Amino acid sequence: MAATLPRVFLVSSRHHGSRTVRVQPTLVRQRFFSESAKETAPKKTPDPTVNGGGGNNNMMWHVATAAVFGLSFVGVRYGLKNMNLDKEDGAIAAATKPEPQAEVTSKVYFDVSIDKQPAGRVVMGLYGGVVPKTAKNFETLCKGTVKKGNIDLTYSKTTFHRIIPGFMIQGGDFTQHDGTGGLSIYGNKFEDENFQLKHTAPFILSMANAGPNTNGSQFFITTKKTPWLDGKHVVFGCVLDGFDVVKLIELNGSSSGRPKQRVVITKAGIVEDEADDNNEKDDNVKEGKAKQ
Repeated sequence: MAATLPRVFLVSSRHHGSRTVRVQPTLVRQRFFSESAKETAPKKTPDPTVNGGGGNNNMMWHVATAAVFGLSFVGVRYGLKNMNLDKEDGAIAAATKPEPQAEVTSKVYFDVSIDKQPAGRVVMGLYGGVVPKTAKNFETLCKGTVKKGNIDLTYSKTTFHRIIPGFMIQGGDFTQHDGTGGLSIYGNKFEDENFQLKHTAPFILSMANAGPNTNGSQFFITTKKTPWLDGKHVVFGCVLDGFDVVKLIELNGSSSGRPKQRVVITKAGIVEDEADDNNEKDDNVKEGKAKQ
C-alpha cells in the first residue's frame, strides 16, 4: 500500500482555450511532483514532467505555458546587462502595476540574485488592516527573528522554486527548498483568514496552499490578472517597487515551472527597520564629527 502523501504548497494551472487558467491543488510523492500541460495546438506537445520515474495521473497538475510577451528566453547575465530590456520591462510594469486594494500597514523587501548576479530589490506593501494574521506571518518571516528547533523561519537565502511565465512566481519554502515544505509562525499551517482582497492585476502578493486552510510560508506574486484564484488563495499585499525585478525573475521561468537559473532571495527585511539602521549610522557619524 502506498504511503500517505504529504501535501505541497503550490498554485497550479491549466489552459482552457487559449488564455484562461484554472487552479488545481496537488500532492507530492517522495518530494517529487508531476506536471502535465494540455494545449489545443499543437496537439502532440509532450507533457513536461518532473517525477521520480513513472507518472501517476491522479497526482498530475496542469501548468500554464504562455510565452512572455513573445520573447524567447535570454540568459540572465545578458538581461541584467542589457539596459534596453530592463527599461522595456520597467515600462510594461509601470503600465500594469496595481493600485493598493487597502491601506498598506507595513513594507517589506526582497533583495534578489539570479544566477549569483544581483538583480535588484522588490518592495512589497502588506494589508495588515484586512488580513492581520497573514500579514504578520509574512512580515515576521521577512524579519527572520523566529526560530523553531534548529530551523530559522526566514525568507533570506531561499529560492523562487517555481516560475511560470504569464502566471506567477512562487517561493517561501525554507525547510525543503523544493516546494514541498515551509512553516508558518503559528505552527505548520494556519487557516484562510478571509478572501476580501482579489487577484485584480499583476504584482499581487498572495498565499500558496494545498487546499483550504493550509497556509504556511509559501507565497506567490502574480504576473497577470488571475481572477480564478479569488476565493482560493488569500491576497495580503502587492508589489510597490521593483517591478522590473519581478519581470526579470519571470523571464527565468518555464512552462513546467522549473527555473532556468537559480533565483535567490539573498536578503529579506522590513523597509522601516533598514531606514532606522541608516538613520542610526548617520547619527553615529554626526556624533563622531562633533567629538572631533
